[in-house]
Amino acid sequence: MANSMIDILFALEAELPSLLADASGWKSLDITYHPPRVERLRRPWQECRVYLHRIHPCAPHEALFHPHPWPSAMRILTGTYEMDVGYGEGLVEPPIAATLQLPAGSVYEMVTRNGWHCVRPIGGPTLSVMVTGAPWDRDAPRSTEPLRPLTDEAAAALLQDVMSFYTWCSSNAVASR
Repeated sequence: MANSMIDILFALEAELPSLLADASGWKSLDITYHPPRVERLRRPWQECRVYLHRIHPCAPHEALFHPHPWPSAMRILTGTYEMDVGYGEGLVEPPIAATLQLPAGSVYEMVTRNGWHCVRPIGGPTLSVMVTGAPWDRDAPRSTEPLRPLTDEAAAALLQDVMSFYTWCSSNAVASR
């Protein structure tokens, strides 16, 4: 990959206000099959996919520890979350190698197919943006029940909250790096 996923995230953020302005391009999911609850909007962008997340708090050690089936980069827009990190093949949970607390503004990437993580918001929901590259041939946990879309109101609120964050940043000249 020529650019790091973080560089791709920064490029996406430059275009994100125009993507946010087109509400019709976003698809939603209300992910409730395992804590934490995740409200998600997603859409294609260039050769990637963009995800907006509102992640709700859950009890310690409840968050789903999982690998990503694609390279990715994330920015936490609001709130703080605790993240456990591990490394292992297959679907057997590996040992936790590190636990981090990541506040708003934190950026990170996951670029190895056997990297695992879980996130647990602390003190309230978090908002984040994720960009993913082409999928790897890698299994990842999946819901055993059908996933439902967000209500129209919840999807509009998530889109508006992320739009408000980027509008605030651009009007206050906050650098994306």
